[in-house]
Amino acid sequence: MVINSEVNKMDIKIMNILAIFAHPDDLSIFCAGTLARWANEGHNVYALCVTNGEVGTLRRDLTKEQVAAIREKELRTANEIIGVKETLILGYPDAGFINGSELREKLVYYVRKYKADRVVTFDPWVSYEVHPDHLIVGRMAAEAAAFAAFPLLYSHQSKENIEPYNCSEVWFMGLLGHKPNYFIDISSTLDRKITAALKFEATLELLANLFAPKIDPSNVSEKELKKLTKHANTLYRSLAEVIGKSMNLTTAEAFYVLKTLPGHFDNFQQSISELLGNPPEKPKIY
Repeated sequence: MVINSEVNKMDIKIMNILAIFAHPDDLSIFCAGTLARWANEGHNVYALCVTNGEVGTLRRDLTKEQVAAIREKELRTANEIIGVKETLILGYPDAGFINGSELREKLVYYVRKYKADRVVTFDPWVSYEVHPDHLIVGRMAAEAAAFAAFPLLYSHQSKENIEPYNCSEVWFMGLLGHKPNYFIDISSTLDRKITAALKFEATLELLANLFAPKIDPSNVSEKELKKLTKHANTLYRSLAEVIGKSMNLTTAEAFYVLKTLPGHFDNFQQSISELLGNPPEKPKIY
């Protein structure tokens, strides 16, 4: 099944899309091109960052509070570029100190509040993922999407006019534990993805380490920023081209998408088929 990437907006059912991620710069790395495209199509895109990202720096001249403030400013600026309708930061501590059951209740709350038809998050079943924040956020986001429909679960939320909602699907981004089954053509939004990524000092730090070690990412001149921007274009475009090549797309982002049922994924037939040695369905292009 191939979905025309130039579908008229009038033919598209407007959805509420909730991206749930661990650290401020996660979206710019894994799915900013896709979110920007969905925003262009008129969908309501919401971003929920679970932690402050206060540990994610190699600098020693800043406190955690200062890093958190910098990351929040970077995230909000980047999300404006992407076209995110609303950005929320839950403020959990960075680097492996998240209470899973507490987080799941909060995420159910926001799936219901935003009436999220689609949740975008990490794949918690990917091999060799060392960051505990990615694993717990992905798992609790997936559970929230599947369990938000149950009226007797966290029923006290109805006192705040937060009612059960049946989220339709979960889109796993980034490193995946399963072959991608959706490829999103981001040729129209790749430039915005790169522009958003460059708002993060962590991105500049990565680019400097890879291509220009003499540049201080915390104090980049206009000339140096142009140099790093050139490297960012090379890096991000190359990655998007490699992902898209297998589907004959110029540039793309890849996802593993599962439909949801209350308390489950709607993947029983597919899982049994693969268990019996049959290949997964042909990936879809959007």
